Amino acid sequence: MNLDQLSAAELAVIDAVCLDFEQRLRSGRRVSVESVITSFLESSSATDRGTLAEPLRQELIAVERELDSAEIQTEFQSQPVRTPFQPRTRPPGGDESGKPVPTARVGPETYSEAPAAASVSAAQGDRPSGRPASSGPAENGTAENGTTENRQASQGDSASNPGRPSPAPGTDPQAGPETVGGGTLPGIGGMQTAGDTIPDSVGPYLIVDVLARGGMGVVYRATDTRLDRPVAIKMLGFPHLAGSDPKRTELIDRFEREARAVAALSHPNIVELFDVGVQHAMPYAVMELLNGTTLAKRFAHGPLSAEQTRQVGMQIAGALATAHAAGVIHRDLKPQNIMVVDPGDSDDRDAIRVKLVDFGLSRVSDAVLPDAEVPAGETRSGTILGTPGYMAPEQVRGESAKDAADIFGLGCILHEAFYGTAALPGQTPADRLAVTLAGDVQSDLNRYREAPELGDLISHCLEKQAGKRPSATEVYRRLRQLSAVPAQESLLVNDGNWSRRHAMVALSGGVAGMLWGLWPRDNAAGRLGDIRTLAVLTPRNLNENATQDRSGLPLAGRRMSDGEAIAVALVNELSGVEGLAVRPFRPQMADSPDDFRRIGENLNVDALLTGAFEFQQHGALQYWVFNWQLVSAQRGNVLYGEQFVSELSGDQLGERLLTQTGVASKIARRIDRVLVSTAQSGRFPKPEAYGCMVKGWAQADIDSVVGLQRALDCFRHSYQVDSRLVEPLAAVAVTALLLAARSEDDTAKALLGEANQSFVDALQVDPDSMDAQLAQAMYEWQTLQHYQDARDLFGSLAMTHEYKWQIQHQFGLLLTALGVESAAIDMLRAASKMNPMSVLVRADRCRADWFFHYPERAIRDAKSYLSGATERDPANHLMTGLLIDIYEEQRQFGLAAELFGWEQSVNHPEEYFRRREETLVDIPYGPFGPTLNRAIFDLRAGDVVVEELPGRLDESGAPMFPLLLARHPAFAAVRESAAAERYLPDEESLAVVTPTRQNAYRRTTDS
Repeated sequence: MNLDQLSAAELAVIDAVCLDFEQRLRSGRRVSVESVITSFLESSSATDRGTLAEPLRQELIAVERELDSAEIQTEFQSQPVRTPFQPRTRPPGGDESGKPVPTARVGPETYSEAPAAASVSAAQGDRPSGRPASSGPAENGTAENGTTENRQASQGDSASNPGRPSPAPGTDPQAGPETVGGGTLPGIGGMQTAGDTIPDSVGPYLIVDVLARGGMGVVYRATDTRLDRPVAIKMLGFPHLAGSDPKRTELIDRFEREARAVAALSHPNIVELFDVGVQHAMPYAVMELLNGTTLAKRFAHGPLSAEQTRQVGMQIAGALATAHAAGVIHRDLKPQNIMVVDPGDSDDRDAIRVKLVDFGLSRVSDAVLPDAEVPAGETRSGTILGTPGYMAPEQVRGESAKDAADIFGLGCILHEAFYGTAALPGQTPADRLAVTLAGDVQSDLNRYREAPELGDLISHCLEKQAGKRPSATEVYRRLRQLSAVPAQESLLVNDGNWSRRHAMVALSGGVAGMLWGLWPRDNAAGRLGDIRTLAVLTPRNLNENATQDRSGLPLAGRRMSDGEAIAVALVNELSGVEGLAVRPFRPQMADSPDDFRRIGENLNVDALLTGAFEFQQHGALQYWVFNWQLVSAQRGNVLYGEQFVSELSGDQLGERLLTQTGVASKIARRIDRVLVSTAQSGRFPKPEAYGCMVKGWAQADIDSVVGLQRALDCFRHSYQVDSRLVEPLAAVAVTALLLAARSEDDTAKALLGEANQSFVDALQVDPDSMDAQLAQAMYEWQTLQHYQDARDLFGSLAMTHEYKWQIQHQFGLLLTALGVESAAIDMLRAASKMNPMSVLVRADRCRADWFFHYPERAIRDAKSYLSGATERDPANHLMTGLLIDIYEEQRQFGLAAELFGWEQSVNHPEEYFRRREETLVDIPYGPFGPTLNRAIFDLRAGDVVVEELPGRLDESGAPMFPLLLARHPAFAAVRESAAAERYLPDEESLAVVTPTRQNAYRRTTDS
């Protein structure tokens, strides 16, 4: 029976025995393979173990051969390490004297050590400032800081490998961590996977040395010849499978597929996976080369302080949040898989910075690999099982591991860090597995009293039931709240030389819990470039615990949060990207893939932009750290994510937002677009003016009169502060026109005058201003009844701004007034798709259907909306008023009365209109203003002189008068009057308009 034919539970049994066998050999207690087999078969707990004897024998022999072939050497020294882009000034693999440089490879078997004073992460590419390099080995084999430094020796020698540096005498390879399953793919656990000959190169990587050999194959120290940086290469082999075996091809394909998904993880606390490939039918993975020690060896010196435990926990939880959001589960969290690396430019000797390794051996969830289907009731082959003492109960039972399994492993690590003892102790792996399933976690009560909240969180992570454990994001959030210092503050140096690069490294740990998966460009470029529609959700503010509004309703005058201000600014900036339709802002948030899919479906978009941010103060400097992600609206998975760090120069909202707009350019680049943000342009507005504009954009929701009023005040103030700006002036014009349509006569007239002056002034400064041209087009037909001029303006705007819903909406209203049925309905449908949250736009679309004699369709769509609408939406009355308008015109007063909720039925028109008059203010027929709504009522109630009405309504200044006069059924008799003729469109204006002929209506420069 082969290993790949065994169940997860059977593999766990075999690996537990092999693990115990390996520990005995490493400790010098020799024991024969056959005696272990005999003991295994005689075990009182053994059931049906005869079939496992031969696979176990093969694994034990492989372990024995591996350990017997290893050359154990030890070296104590401390040498500086060449940074990735530093010119080569010493022989490969050594310092100037030829001595090997201490390194720590990325892999499951062994880790070498480097003293904290000299350690450096190869990914960072920079020596810690102000820290001298070690000049040589310390006395008695101890590094300067008192830590012992070990290096994994090469298995090859100079004789068999000419030109390769020989391992220094006395180097000592570190024992590999005990691992059930070894992080293997099917059938390769315990097998020697590569030959003894060291290749000269693997792909574009020049092999320098062997870091380790083991069950997974071999790990090389290499140099990336393209970027001149050191890397670690893990090469796998399948010696038990012939080269033509289809299983071998399947394993290689799965390795590459899963590695590509794992490469999506970009996080300061996760080792980077740079590349994958296949050479001589053996897959390999290229990873970041680290220097440091394992957390397990750090634990050997005693427990961490409560604050150190919190800081380490935050880093691990943040890394897990990144992985889990990208659909990757580690499955083998343990101290041996966490490297303690360079803590950055810190003067704090207690600072600890960690990186999770072996993510490249984790298995990707089915959500990320939809093609990898598993029949019901079967265990996916190659499932990583974990390590006894850190495995979750569900893993021990052979069940599929989910995100919660990693949280259990994190709980075990934090328990060991804080209490100094294993959460699941036992003399043998079998003992630890038994405790995992049935035992209780024992904690030191005195130690618990030092930090009870931390102890409670650790216990929460160690819940036996997976569903009771917190998410990685929640663990991060709770640890951050408990932390005595700002997140990662201890990792930073507080002098004046603290740089932005340091912020990129250290601050990222502070918001790690919300930094989600970074998808590599070569994998996601196609999908990112296909994004045509986008919505911006409210990012989370990690500095606050306040509940965020996610209702999707207009702000309606309320004060916006920092997260909402960022979202509004991004919507405005990204709306300037050519070929991208950005939905108008509404406060919405998502917590799960289901949330993303639901919101994506409601908004009809390709992708959603979301993320988390926080402000951090470091000395005199303040930084804004924004971790953003693009999420697929169809699948709810991460397409791309990145971190943006900017230094803030002031406390004003406008100053902060101007700095933050730079992220919009980065986002645009990731979707293959070009954008020059406000912060990057030469037209740098005054911060106060820009802050007011953002507030105005947030409030300028067409569904809220209160919001529009607040927006108008903001735009006015913005222009007063900075009169150079065209944007607020043009926004005043558009907003004033929208408000005029829903105001009392005197107010409407004043607003129309303000709008006229504003767009005229704006066009004098910038003739291409879209908002100013939009306002002019609206004013031409709504106030002056210049239908032809308005049509030409709208036609030109629709050609050059195809994704602006305001243009589609207002052009659709004009075409409705002109009676151009097909084009009008198309325009309003397009506007409704571009602004799907707006009740007013939907109601206008339904109203156009009614005006063009499709009342059944209008009623159906209006009722469909109301059936799913939230009762909190103050704009619902717009749809209710439309239905009442239709029912009244059809003389169905009983149906209209039902919408009011009147208890008694209304059978007589006089009775109905008597009661209806009382509701006219609260539930008008439409967003037409009091005068026009009253006119509709009077026309139906029979209390109006038709010949006098057109002049009176025109005098009122009501902007929607031309539309209602031309199309509303209640105005049928008025349209036939001689007094109405001057206000109705002429034959030229009524010419057929179609989207394909819009170029015919482009406005010339001299008109």
